[in-house]
Amino acid sequence: MKMIYCTCNVSVLETIIEILESCHVRDYQILDHVNVKNKKGEPRLNNPVWPGYNSSIFMQIKEDEKVQTIIQHLKSYNHERFDDELVTVCSWNIENYFYD
Repeated sequence: MKMIYCTCNVSVLETIIEILESCHVRDYQILDHVNVKNKKGEPRLNNPVWPGYNSSIFMQIKEDEKVQTIIQHLKSYNHERFDDELVTVCSWNIENYFYD
């Protein structure tokens, strides 16, 4: 099982959710109002000097094939965007994941 972390400008969050829904992702959490400083684009610190903020999405995916599909869709999304609209994505293995 993998955890996928994705962070994006709040202005494109809805589009990213649509991509995830098209990939049949049913298990995710959204963190809103995330302050960021990325190597591309201006910081988004939600203050008068650096306005704006990101949203972050955490996904728990069991199927390796689905993980690759999601990552490929998000990479494709990035190839069509400007720096301020790019998503950052990373993934790692999950040892434990339960609801009990």
